[in-house]
Amino acid sequence: MRNVLAVRGVPYLLATSFVGRLPSSMAALAFVRLVLDAGGGYGFASTLTAVYIVGGMVGQPVLARIVDRTGRRRPVLVGAAAAATLGFAGAALAVSVSPVATLVAGLVAGLATPPLESVLRSLWPAFFPDPRERTSAYAVDAAVQEIAFVVGPLLTAGGILVFGADGNVLAMAAVGLVGAVAFAIHPRIRRAEPILPPVGDAHGSPLGSPPFRRLLVLVVTMAVSVGALTITASAFAEAAGEPALSSWAIALNGLGALVGALLAARFPFRAPPERLVRRLGLVLAAGYLPTAIALAPVGLWLVFAALAGLTLPVLLAQVFALTPALVEEHHGNEANAWVISAFAVGNAGGTILAGQVIGAAGPTTGILVAVLVCAGIGLAGAAQASPRGVAPRASAD
Repeated sequence: MRNVLAVRGVPYLLATSFVGRLPSSMAALAFVRLVLDAGGGYGFASTLTAVYIVGGMVGQPVLARIVDRTGRRRPVLVGAAAAATLGFAGAALAVSVSPVATLVAGLVAGLATPPLESVLRSLWPAFFPDPRERTSAYAVDAAVQEIAFVVGPLLTAGGILVFGADGNVLAMAAVGLVGAVAFAIHPRIRRAEPILPPVGDAHGSPLGSPPFRRLLVLVVTMAVSVGALTITASAFAEAAGEPALSSWAIALNGLGALVGALLAARFPFRAPPERLVRRLGLVLAAGYLPTAIALAPVGLWLVFAALAGLTLPVLLAQVFALTPALVEEHHGNEANAWVISAFAVGNAGGTILAGQVIGAAGPTTGILVAVLVCAGIGLAGAAQASPRGVAPRASAD
């Protein structure tokens, strides 16, 4: 890990991307509290959150493809960040006036999410030509992201306390804009020559690779339980009579993920990623099962939430290390964006599913059913990602 951070430019890019990505770690809980504090219900809160997440799912690959085909990273990042800021502001201002306008603003904020993650991860091969060092870089990157998911919910709780739920969304948007601009002005983000497909070939899409599609299925399904936690934690906290517990539960889940990321960076696996992703996906899905115990003591449930986060960054580091081997070189940014979008799809699905189930069945039964169903989806998705099914073409042959 020290070798990764010792490379010139890496600490700055990690730090500024951390700030720029904070809205992604804050938005789910911030939108839930925005709606609930305005008198709305869990159904609309989960729908707004899911609309934002799905917007990011659509926008990220489109913006990343523009970067791949033009090499113009800086204008894409700054323009997207400005548009996302306007979307967040619109949601905060419209929530008490018009549900439709709020959803549209949330969609804009999601669609315009700047592709900081895919751009940053596309830089790692140039920074770290050695595959083992590059895997450690992905793990460090995941650790920084998990710090955001520890800090983000706590910042949301503090922002709501200081500014109110709507003011917190505005502050969150401003922080994200500052971070994205700071990231974009680094010399490494200047315009690069696009990598073109072989002469006579169409640009195509990374989705044309069957192993990559199978990997995306794994990512979608394992993210379902992660998305559900936003709602199950809020419902558990409300049932316990302590709404602030939701922020602590999500922060502890992020803390568990941070521990997992640091361990993965310090002790990298020797096995190739294609042999690890299925095992790690099964462990991740099973790790959320204890959070189904809605009647557990508060302290124990918080421990369950923390332990559930351990495997996520370890799995994501392997997924991002495997991705370049499954797609063409000129699809680098777009492939990373599709991984991020696949996670967003699963996250949104889990959020909607948990919100609707808990809204219909109540906290105790709803948490149990939502967690069991989401974990089952994750186990099924992990099972299909066999080593042969997600192996690079040369390995599969």
